[in-house]
Amino acid sequence: MHVRAISISDRKGIRKNNVDTCELREEFGLAGDAHGGAWHRQVSLLAQESIDTMRAKGLDVVAGNFAENITTEGIDLSSLKVGDHLAVGMTELVISQLGKICHHRCAIYHQAGDCVMPREGIFAVVHRGGTVRVGDAVRPTGRRSSTVAVICTMTAEKASGREIRKAVTERWSPAFVRIDHLNDSEENLAALLDELASRQRVDRIVVFDPEGRHALAVAGYPGRTGPAGEPASAIISHCRTADGIAGV
Repeated sequence: MHVRAISISDRKGIRKNNVDTCELREEFGLAGDAHGGAWHRQVSLLAQESIDTMRAKGLDVVAGNFAENITTEGIDLSSLKVGDHLAVGMTELVISQLGKICHHRCAIYHQAGDCVMPREGIFAVVHRGGTVRVGDAVRPTGRRSSTVAVICTMTAEKASGREIRKAVTERWSPAFVRIDHLNDSEENLAALLDELASRQRVDRIVVFDPEGRHALAVAGYPGRTGPAGEPASAIISHCRTADGIAGV
């Protein structure tokens, strides 16, 4: 189980360029990469085996073409769960998201009628930084950190994002704080709860709702099932203020 390739780019939405070595920075991601930053998708990973699947369909693709940062070989990325720790050489990542939703179809999808990244790619935050090199060993450490997601409007995050993150961190000390936005009509709450509770299986979800519009919906949320019919285990809370998070 090792690093097959490392790839970075200075812009989003393009294929990444391969490099032999790169610095992983805590609270950011890969140095020089456009996807780095203070969010929960700092580093993206995809298995070489997934790329080989697309090559078998006739596509001329190589590591980095799916905009992944780290291409692995010999490890089953699908066996990892959100919150799991993954050692990459001397560095350490925490898995923060499984797959993704592509709002715009990429060129690869249009060429092959399929793309593996939304299903088989995973994302992580940097828990311990350092230099990562092609050929470095990749292995699950067996350790797991708590995970918290916040659902709110973009307006609420702009107004109170710093206070929300501070309150969540002080209350639960998660490896990262993921924030998902309600859309303009705020009718996607159930879909976000389903995604976070059933697919991502985060430990706790906070619906930050200053206007109190969604209190009844949260109270009446029936829950869903996770993989293989397992019950979703997320604890869901409703808060109207950042200070209220401390009392959850």
